Amino acid sequence: MGQALRYSNAMKAFYCQSYGGADVMRHGELPAPTAGRGQVLVRVQAASINPLDWKIRQGDFRLLTGRRFPKVLGADVAGVVEALGPGASGLVVGQRVYGVMPIFLGRQGAHAELVTLAAKRLRPLPEGWSFEQAAALPVAALTALNGLRRCGALKDRAVLVNGATGGVGHLAVQLAKARGARVTGVCSARNAERARALGCEQVVDYRQQSLAELGRAFDVIFDAYGLLGFTRAATALTASGHYATTLPTPGVMLHALWRRVLGGQQIVGANMRARGEDYDELQQLVTSGALRPIVEQVFPLAEAAQAFALAERGGAVGKIVLRLGG
Repeated sequence: MGQALRYSNAMKAFYCQSYGGADVMRHGELPAPTAGRGQVLVRVQAASINPLDWKIRQGDFRLLTGRRFPKVLGADVAGVVEALGPGASGLVVGQRVYGVMPIFLGRQGAHAELVTLAAKRLRPLPEGWSFEQAAALPVAALTALNGLRRCGALKDRAVLVNGATGGVGHLAVQLAKARGARVTGVCSARNAERARALGCEQVVDYRQQSLAELGRAFDVIFDAYGLLGFTRAATALTASGHYATTLPTPGVMLHALWRRVLGGQQIVGANMRARGEDYDELQQLVTSGALRPIVEQVFPLAEAAQAFALAERGGAVGKIVLRLGG
């Protein structure tokens, strides 16, 4: 094996050396970034793992992520402002912040000690929030919030969340409940009590009962797992119901356009929207106690390989977070 590279201005990071499976990931040193114009240098304290990370590693989005390696993954970031680049404003050195990293088009992610991103992508960390809590929220909660919003008003409507205790799903359950919906959750039997604690009035064990067997129609089916598919979901939707999926592939969205022309049951993409008003809504819900991101387990960066293995295996409740600070 070759000798590990060392850099005079280095940081620890967890990164992939090429596209592939878990064996392409490494924990080691990479050159530390510096803040450019309008950018903020953040010392990362916590970052979460999302399905997007291993899909990028697998090469599912290589047209957007390119051939430049090593690649640092991780879209959710929480940390402390280390330095401000020229023209960066609205934040100060030493301020606690959180936000979303843009990790496409060659940009590096948050699974590293230091990151740079545009000041507009960061939010001050609300008083009383931990770094782990903040890192668990942005991608998953903003995805759930936007997907449910696209389904219209939810008050007194029947909403089913497929994958009700997962990273996006456990937040979708709480957001739907906060909007006045009657929520049914689909998850494994071992997570049923957790789903009820989140706000599900009914819990379905996906191993024991199919949607067609439920004998009821839902106004909204939010597919947090992403693999249910419209054909199966349609059997349990009302005539004008909405199917929201977290995997809005080009084929799915073409079908969604066609459904819009036809009328009746609709398909919507549950993708992330990160506007100021979205963050404001999430922060208000967390402050009121209506929304609580669950951190299933926290791993140090040096054990990120184990964290990824747990996340990819599935079945965890809530989010898995990497801790980088002391």
